[in-house]
Amino acid sequence: MTPTVEYLEERFDTFNEMCFEGALPRIPIKLSDGKSFIGRLTYRPVRDWRGRVVRKEDFVLRISTRFDLPETEVEDTLIHEMIHYWIALQNLPDSSTHGKVFRAKMKEINERHGRHLSISHRSTPEELDRDKRISEHWLCVSLLADGRTALTVCAKPCAGTIQRAFRHARSIRSMSWYRSFDPWFNRFPRCRTPKLFPVDPVELQSHLNGAEKLK
Repeated sequence: MTPTVEYLEERFDTFNEMCFEGALPRIPIKLSDGKSFIGRLTYRPVRDWRGRVVRKEDFVLRISTRFDLPETEVEDTLIHEMIHYWIALQNLPDSSTHGKVFRAKMKEINERHGRHLSISHRSTPEELDRDKRISEHWLCVSLLADGRTALTVCAKPCAGTIQRAFRHARSIRSMSWYRSFDPWFNRFPRCRTPKLFPVDPVELQSHLNGAEKLK
C-alpha cells in the first residue's frame, strides 16, 4: 500500500493510545521518496552551557512511499519510529540507536499486541528492481585487501573527496571509476562521504558492461 498523511496520523493516534498510553504529542508526519530508509524520526537537540542534551524539539516523522509494502509493515514501521520518539521525548539514555531500552519496548509491544516489529526492514529484490529512474551515477569499484569487491555510488561533485580518502585506506588494494545510467545502481545510497558496500563482482560486472570507464 502507499500510505497517506491522513492514514498515518490516524494510525499514530491509535498506536499512541494502544502502545504508549497516550503519552506522545502529535508531531508532523511527512511522506518521503527516500530509498535509504522506510521510516525516520528527526529532531533538534537542545543543549545546556556544558554541551549536554537537556531535551529534544522540532520532531518530524517521515515515511518513505518508494516501496509498496503490506499494510502491516507500514504500521510496524510507524510504531518503530514512535518508539524512537518515545525515547527521545523522555530523553532516556540508551546503549545505542536500537539499544536495550529500544529493544525492551519493542519486545513489549510485539508480545502484548501481536506485532512483528524489527530493527530494520530489508528490501526484497522485487522492491529494489522497481526503481527504474534514469540517473547519472559516478561509481567507484574497489578491490579490498581481503579479496572482496566493494561499490561506492556518488554524485560527481563528491567523487574527488571520496577518491582522495580511498587512496589512503589500507583496506583498499585498488579502485576504478565509472559513469553509468543503469537503474540497477539506484538501489545503493548516493554517498557524500567515503563508504564501501560489498557486492557480488559477477553481478556488478554485468551492470558495468555499458558503463563509461573514467580515468
